Amino acid sequence: MNKFSLGLYKLVLLPSAIYHSWGIDTRQLALILRAKLTMDDRRPNTFQQTRSGQKKEGISNAMLGTMLIALLMGLANLIVFAFGKDDITHFTFFFLAFMFLLASILITDFTSVLIDVRDNMILLPRPINDRTILMARLLHIIVHLNRVILPMSIPVVIYLTIEKGWWAALSLFVLLAFACLFAIFLVNAVYLFVLKLMSPEKFKSFIAWFQIGFVIFLYGGYQVFLRLTDRRDFQEFSLADTVAVRFFPPYWFARAWETLNGFGGGTGWLWVLLSVGGSCASIWAVVRFLAPAFNRKLAMIHGSAAQENSQPSVNAVTPGRKKLGIGEYLSRLLMREAGTRAGFLFTWRWTNRNRGFRMRVYPTIGYLVVWVVLMLMNKQGDDSSGGSANVSLAPFSFILLIYLSSFIIISAIHQISISDDYKAAWIFFSYPVKTPGVVIKGSFISLLCKFYLPLAIILFITGIVWKGFGILPNLLLGLSNQLAICSIILLLSTKAFPASRPIEMKDRSGNFLKSMLMLVITGLTGMVHFLVFKFTAVVLLLAVLSVVANWLLLKKIGEIGWKEVNSIVV
Repeated sequence: MNKFSLGLYKLVLLPSAIYHSWGIDTRQLALILRAKLTMDDRRPNTFQQTRSGQKKEGISNAMLGTMLIALLMGLANLIVFAFGKDDITHFTFFFLAFMFLLASILITDFTSVLIDVRDNMILLPRPINDRTILMARLLHIIVHLNRVILPMSIPVVIYLTIEKGWWAALSLFVLLAFACLFAIFLVNAVYLFVLKLMSPEKFKSFIAWFQIGFVIFLYGGYQVFLRLTDRRDFQEFSLADTVAVRFFPPYWFARAWETLNGFGGGTGWLWVLLSVGGSCASIWAVVRFLAPAFNRKLAMIHGSAAQENSQPSVNAVTPGRKKLGIGEYLSRLLMREAGTRAGFLFTWRWTNRNRGFRMRVYPTIGYLVVWVVLMLMNKQGDDSSGGSANVSLAPFSFILLIYLSSFIIISAIHQISISDDYKAAWIFFSYPVKTPGVVIKGSFISLLCKFYLPLAIILFITGIVWKGFGILPNLLLGLSNQLAICSIILLLSTKAFPASRPIEMKDRSGNFLKSMLMLVITGLTGMVHFLVFKFTAVVLLLAVLSVVANWLLLKKIGEIGWKEVNSIVV
C-alpha cells in the first residue's frame, strides 16, 4: 500500500468508535479494508493492460499508476480554458470534461473491483457480520474515489489559485465534490442501462470494449482538441446566451461557481441550489433505487456462469449439420496440414476470447483511425490554403497510410505469445509434429486473416477510389511489403507458440532494440517505395520480388525447429 492510500486508510478509520456503536467489528473492518487496498495495488489498471512491456513483478503499486493517470487527465482538462471567451464557457466545458473522465475512470478501472464478489467466498463463511462486510465495501469505494478525484482536482486548483485567488479555487473544489456525486449517479445509471439491454454474462465483455474505446477516445480527443484550440471561432464563442445548455448539469456548476465568486447576479443562487440539490437528489436516487437494483443484477452476473455450464447451448446444431464459422472456413480453404490448421484455429478463437490480448492490440486500430482522421484534417487545411506542397506530398500521404497500418498486425504478432495462463501451453509440446514451425505458421496466417486481410481490402478499395486504377502497382507493392515486414519481424522476434509465454518474460529479450529495428525496417521500406513511386516498371519489378520474398519467408517460418522454441519457452 502506498503512502497516499495509507493516509486515506487511516483517515476513514478515525471514527472507529462510531463504527463500533453501529455493531461493526472495527478490528475485522481494518483487516478487510487493508487487504482490499493492497489488492488494488496488485491489479493492473486499463492503461497498464495496454502496455506491451508490463512486468509481472512490477505490479505492486498499480494504484500509483491510476493516480498518475488521473493527474495527467487533470492537466489535460486545463485545455478547456482555451475554449470560449468567458468563464461560463470555460467552466461548463471543464465540469463536462471532469465528470465524463471521472465516470470513465470508474467504469474502466473500478468495475473489475466492484463486480468481483469473489471475496465473499472467503468472508461469508467466516464469523463476520454483514454490517462489517458492507462498511468495508463502502470505505473501499470512498478511498478509491478520493485516490482518483484528488489528483484530477490538483491542477485546476493550482491554476485558479494563481489566476483568480484562493477563494476561486476553494469554491471550485467544493463544487467538484458535488459534481462527483453526479458522476457516481451516471455510472450506476450506465450499469443498469447496459444490463437491461444485454444479458448479464455479456456485461464484462461490454466493459472490456468500453475500456478500449476509452483509451482510443482519450488519444483521439487529445490530438483533435489541440488542433481546435488554434481556430479563432473556437476561442471567441460563448455559452452564456444558449438556452439549450441550461438543461445540462455542467452548466449548473459553472453558474454556481460564478455566483460564489460574486458574478452571478440576483438569480445566481438558484444555480447554486440546483447544483447542490441536484447532486444530493442524485446520490439519494443511487442509494434508494439504483444501488439495490444493481446489487440484484450483480447477483445475476455471478449466477449466470453456473447456469451456462449446466444448460445446453441454445445455438447448438444437430449432429451432421455443423455450421462452419469464418475461422473454420478459412482454415479449410488455406491449409492442408493438421498442425498448421490447429495453430490457425487456436489463434483465431483465443484472440476472440482473451481480454488481455484485446486490451493490448485493439487500441492500435483506434490509433490508426485517429491518424487517418488527422491526415484528412491536415489535407483539407492544405487545400484551403492553396499551397503547392500538398500536390508533391500527395503520394507520400497514401504510402504513409499503407505502412502505418502495418503496425496493427505487428502489434498482434508481438502480443500473440503473451498470456497470463501460459502454463496451459504444454498442450503444444505434446502435439505430434516434427517441427513446431507449422503451428507457428498457422498462428501467423490466422493473425494475417484477422488483422491484415480486412485492412488490405479497405486500403485496396480506398486507394482505387482516391487515386484511380493507376495506383494498383503501388498498392500491390505496399501490401506485399507489409506482409514481408511482418514475416521478418516474426522471424527476428522470440519464436514461441501462441499464449505460451508469461508477461514478464517479454522484457528479457531486448524489447526496445527490437522495437527500434521494427521502426527502421518499416521506415526504410516506406522511403524506398516513395522514391520509386512514379516509376511503374520499377514498382512492378519490386512487387514481384516482394511476393517471392513473402513465399520464401512463409516457408522459413514453417521450418522453425524445436531447438529454437525450446530455448525460449519455460
